[in-house]
Amino acid sequence: MTRDSDMPDADPLVILEETLRARAARGALADDEKRESFRALALLSPSDGMRWAALAGCWPDRGATLLHRAIILIPGDFRLYVNLSNRHVQAETVDKAFVSLRRAALLQPGLARISTSLSTLMAKRTKRWKFQSHAWVQGAHADTGVGQVESQIAGGKILEPLEVVEKVLRSSTLLSDAWRLRGVLQQRLYKSAESRRCHCRALICNPANLNAYIAASGYFIEQRAFTRATGLLDFADILAPGAFAVLANRAAILERTGQLEEALTIARRVTVLYPHIGERYFICGTILQSMANVGDALTNLRRADIAAPQDQRFQNNLAITLLKSGRYSEGLATYEGRWFAPAEMPTSERSLWPNASFDLPLWEPGRPAAGKILLWGEQGVGDEIWGLSYLTALADRPEHFTVETDARLMPLVQRCFPKITPLPRRLDVQVDISDYQAQLPLLSLPHRLGLAGQQTPTGWMRPDPEWVDAVKHRLTGGRSVRLIGLAWRSTKPVQHLSFAIDVERFSRLTAIENAVFLPLQYGMGEHEWDGLVRVFGEDRVVRPDFDVRDDLVRLADAIAAADVVVSLATALVPMAVATGTRSVAMLMPVQRDWRYRVGAQHSPMLPNSTLLWPPGSEDPESILSAVVKSLR
Repeated sequence: MTRDSDMPDADPLVILEETLRARAARGALADDEKRESFRALALLSPSDGMRWAALAGCWPDRGATLLHRAIILIPGDFRLYVNLSNRHVQAETVDKAFVSLRRAALLQPGLARISTSLSTLMAKRTKRWKFQSHAWVQGAHADTGVGQVESQIAGGKILEPLEVVEKVLRSSTLLSDAWRLRGVLQQRLYKSAESRRCHCRALICNPANLNAYIAASGYFIEQRAFTRATGLLDFADILAPGAFAVLANRAAILERTGQLEEALTIARRVTVLYPHIGERYFICGTILQSMANVGDALTNLRRADIAAPQDQRFQNNLAITLLKSGRYSEGLATYEGRWFAPAEMPTSERSLWPNASFDLPLWEPGRPAAGKILLWGEQGVGDEIWGLSYLTALADRPEHFTVETDARLMPLVQRCFPKITPLPRRLDVQVDISDYQAQLPLLSLPHRLGLAGQQTPTGWMRPDPEWVDAVKHRLTGGRSVRLIGLAWRSTKPVQHLSFAIDVERFSRLTAIENAVFLPLQYGMGEHEWDGLVRVFGEDRVVRPDFDVRDDLVRLADAIAAADVVVSLATALVPMAVATGTRSVAMLMPVQRDWRYRVGAQHSPMLPNSTLLWPPGSEDPESILSAVVKSLR
C-alpha cells in the first residue's frame, strides 16, 4: 500500500462524528436520529467528555446529568459549567445555576459574559453590583448596564436600577440612554427638577436619540406642559415617523386635555398596530376609564396585565376599575399594588414604595401573635376616615395597635377607639419603630382582614344621643327643623383634579320645606357666605361656630347632629358614614374615587349614602333637582 502523505490514518470515530455534525448542521438528521447517533458515539468513547457534552446538546431532558458526566471527565473546561448553568436557569433552579457560573468564573476569571450572568442571577444587591462592575471592567460595554436598568424598570423597581445607572454614568458620562433612564427614575421619585436636568442631558449627549425625545415628552406631559411635550414629539416624529411611543404620548396629551374621543382613536390605532405591547392596552383602558366606560376599560386593562404581568404600574388602574365595577374582593387584592402607579405627585405622605416610610414587614392578620402593630393613614383625610372605620374589626385581636394619622384626627381616634394608641403624623420627627413587629397602611385593612365586599362599618364616630341633641339645639337655635349640611368644593393637591359648583346653584334647595342649611365647606370665603345668605335668606342658613377644616371633633358632632349632608365627593361623605348620618353625594360624570360605584345609587363602601350621578350632563341643575326630590 502506498501513502500520499506522512499523516497517520484518521480515526473512524472522528470521521463518523464529523459526518454526523455536518448532517445535523444541514438539518439532514431528525432529532431522534441525531440523539441516538451521538449516544452511540459517547458509548463507543466513554472517556471522551466532549462527546457526552455533545449528547447533552441534543437530549434536553437529560442534559444536566450528561453535562455532569462531561465535567467529571474534563473538570477544567469552563464552557461545560456555563452550559450547565444555562440548563439550571431553564429548569428554574437558580441556586444551582449560580454555583455553576461561580466555578466557570474561577476557571476563566477574565470573561465579561460570565460576570454579567452572575450579576443577573445574584440575589443580594451589593454583590450583584460587584459582579456587574467586574463585567464592565472585563470588557462588557456600558450598554449592558443600560439594558439591565431597562429590565428592572419594567419590573417596577426604582432604587436598584438607580444605583446601576449611576454606576454606568460614572464610567460613561456622555451615554444618552443612561441620562434618559436616570431622568425617568428621578421622575418616579417625584424629583421634578433633577428629572428635567437628566432629560436635557440625554438630548444634549445625543440629539438624534429617539427614546430621549419620547422620555422627555413623557416628563412634560406629567408636568402638564403640553406645548413643550408636543414640540418634543414633533422632533421624534421627524426621527421615526409614526413610532408607536410617539402616538401613545400624543394620545396621553389629548386624554389629559379632555379630548377623549380623539385620544381613544389614536390609542386604538396603536393597539391594533402593536397588539403585543401591554402599555398600549393600558393607555386605551385609562382613556376608557376617564370616559366612565368601565366595562371596556376593564377589558383593556386586563389585557395589559396579561401582556406585561411584571409591570406593576398597571395594577392601580386595574384595581380602581375592578372596584368601580363592584368586583371588591379582586379589586382590593389588586389595589395592594397602588404604590407603583405613576402620578404627578405623591398621593400620600407615607408610602411603602419606592421609599418605604417604615422598615417593617407587612402585618398578616392570619398569623395572630402578641406584639405591636403600626397602622398608618394614607392619601387624604377622607381616605383616612374611611380606613379608620375598619379599626372596629380589631377589637378582639391579641395585638396592640398604634395608628398614625393626621394630627386633626387624633382626638376622634382617642374618643372612638380607647384601646388603640393614636400617633400624630409628623414628618419632621422620626418614628421609633424598634417596638413594632409589623406595619400596615389603613386602606389595606379590608383586604387583609377578609372584609372585601362587606359593608363598611358605620356609626362608630357618633357621640351619645344626648350630646347629638345638644349640638343640634345649639346649631338650630332650638327650632324644630331639619338640619342639612352643605359642601360644594373639593380641593385636590393637583389643581386640575379639583372640582366645585357655584353656591348660587343651591337655589334649587330652597324648595325643601322646614329646613335650615349648615355650610360645612372648609375655606368658605365671605363671598360664598354672602351668596348662601342671598340664596336661602338669613333665617335659613346657619354659620358654623367652629373651624371646619381643623376642628374635626366638632365637625363630626355637627354632621352627627345633621339630618342629612349634601356634598360633592368630599371628606364629608366618609365622615357621614362614620357618624351614621345619611348623605347625598352629588357626583361628576367621572369620579376618580373608586368607592363611588359607577352608575349605582348605593355602594357597600359608603353605606347611608345616596349616590346621584348627572343624567348625561355635567349641568349641576339636573343633579340638584334630584337632590330636592330625594329629600322631600
